[in-house]
Amino acid sequence: MKFILQLIFCLSFLASIPCFGQTYYNETGKRILQGDYEEKILNGPYFGVPGDEEGVMKLVHRMPAGLVDAKFIYQKLGLEDAYSAGRPLIVLYYPGKDECNSTGLGNTPESLRKKVKAISRYAEKHDAVAPLYFYKNPHGLEKYQGIQQWTADPDGLFENQFFPFHYPCGSFVVISPKGKFRAILGEYPISQIDVALKKL
Repeated sequence: MKFILQLIFCLSFLASIPCFGQTYYNETGKRILQGDYEEKILNGPYFGVPGDEEGVMKLVHRMPAGLVDAKFIYQKLGLEDAYSAGRPLIVLYYPGKDECNSTGLGNTPESLRKKVKAISRYAEKHDAVAPLYFYKNPHGLEKYQGIQQWTADPDGLFENQFFPFHYPCGSFVVISPKGKFRAILGEYPISQIDVALKKL
C-alpha cells in the first residue's frame, strides 16, 4: 500500500512540472486548466499563443484596447502634422500568406476593391489619415496588384507593438493621437473598423 501511495505522489508531482506537459494561462496571467483554456478559444474572442517559456500556452484577447505612445508612432511614420491635427490612424496588417487570406470569395479583385473603398470611406467619415497598409511578409499580396499598394512594416513597429504572432487572415488597429487604440487580431468584418473608430 505504501508503494502505491508513493507512486501516486510521484506521478502527480511529475504531471505538475511544465516540461512534462503544457501549462495554460488566461489573458491576465492566471494559471488555468486545459479544458478552460480550450473552451475560451472555442467560445470566446481568444487566441492561444505560446508563452515565454517552453511548454506554456497563454490566451490573448482578440480585441485588445488600451493606450500607446501615439506621438512616437506618428513620428515614426512621418505623420507629425496629422498628430497635431488630431487625426486618427487606421492600420491594416498582413502577416503573410495563410489558408485564411488566400482562399474564399473575399479574395476576388472585385471584393478586394470594395473592401479598400469601404475602409477609405471610414477614414473620411472619421477624418482619419488615409488608411495605412503594412505587411510582415508580402507573399500572397499579388492579388492586390492594381488595387492597393502595401508596404513593409517599418522596423517591425506594428508587429512588435500589436501583432507579435501570425494571426490568421490579417489584423487592424486604429490609434488616436491621444494614444487610445483598438484592434482586432485575425479575421474581422470590415465594418468593425468603423466601430473601432467610433470608440476611440
